[in-house]
Amino acid sequence: MALDEFFRNCVDSQSSWGDFLDEFEGINHIPLMTIHKSKGLEFDTTIFMGIDDNAWWSYKSGDSEGLSTFFVALSRAKQRAIFAYCQQRGQRTKVSEFYTLLATAGVQEYVIQPV
Repeated sequence: MALDEFFRNCVDSQSSWGDFLDEFEGINHIPLMTIHKSKGLEFDTTIFMGIDDNAWWSYKSGDSEGLSTFFVALSRAKQRAIFAYCQQRGQRTKVSEFYTLLATAGVQEYVIQPV
């Protein structure tokens, strides 16, 4: 059902066969996926959304499997990785190990204040 709707939307929104194929294949689109879905793929830029305790609710400090999952995601970036965290969304107590690793590696943190 969803594929049929997506297909029809691609047909309706494009004026040529080539444009339809590009739209259907997601050319010039930003893919959104879970860490597990990203395994084996590479991107110039990888953006981590929600590196906080709510997103990583089952992570415990010293959890080698969770840390491996973090590195799977990190290793998808060929040029740059951006990490996003929202203070209103959740704490980052459980995942403080991630932030310690990033700080040790020299990753600079920027705080962006809402307007």
